[in-house]
Amino acid sequence: MRRIAHIPFDACHVSVPAALFAGILMLTMFCVQPVLVTISLVGALTFSALVRGARATARGLAWQLPMLALVCVANPLFSASGSTLLLRLGPVAVYLESFAYGAVMGALMVAVVVWFEDASAVLTQDRLLGLGQGRAASISLVISMAAQLMPQMLRRGRGVEASLAACSAAGPRPGLRERLTRESGQLMGWALEDSLERADAMRARGWESGARRTSYRPDALRESDAAALCGIALALAACTFLAWAACSQWRFYPTMPSLIAWWGYVPYAALMFVPTVAAAAERLRWRRL
Repeated sequence: MRRIAHIPFDACHVSVPAALFAGILMLTMFCVQPVLVTISLVGALTFSALVRGARATARGLAWQLPMLALVCVANPLFSASGSTLLLRLGPVAVYLESFAYGAVMGALMVAVVVWFEDASAVLTQDRLLGLGQGRAASISLVISMAAQLMPQMLRRGRGVEASLAACSAAGPRPGLRERLTRESGQLMGWALEDSLERADAMRARGWESGARRTSYRPDALRESDAAALCGIALALAACTFLAWAACSQWRFYPTMPSLIAWWGYVPYAALMFVPTVAAAAERLRWRRL
């Protein structure tokens, strides 16, 4: 019998993981410092391996690591800045500082992508719908539908392309412009047909009828959730100050200072591993039950 996958933070109000992942993503995107980026990347990969599985994480790294390598290689070639010369490729000088900046920015991009994948594994569509109330519910619906329909349209596009390529009896293979026109026409008709069915379903459910919306899963904000939100806010404020202190003392150009052991990295690492620890503790509790 197939085991039912357990979603982390399922016992909490949806605002708790939403606030946690939003804060982590903001810190990751704005803290361009080697140690902080490394900590965030390791925390994201650890949580992804625990929640999404090692195989899914490895499949993501199959295209994320080449992106990181591309940024590492491209930045020294297009931004020849620094003071430590590594090598010369004809008229192009490759400096250590430019290579380090490209490596850090590539790792930051991978960390942001993995954190978004982690957040999508926790903040499912039904939970995002429950996050908004009133008019905010419409915004949540639009976001969740876009997150669902964009991958669906890409899959349908590949299916239409494969079907048109299989019609070899119609003559020689058409050119790129003609193929794109035919595929876009098929996808447009498919999308319009689905939009009519989706509109009828929403109308039958009474969407925007004026009455207060009901929820399939009522999720009330409890005292424990409020305490968790306060703790997350305090931790984010403290880590923001520590990250500002670390980033203000670091620079890539013209020379990079030496990295030293600092106690401020410990609270930052603790915040980045909070999702992993919480998910592991919740999984152990479910196994005991």
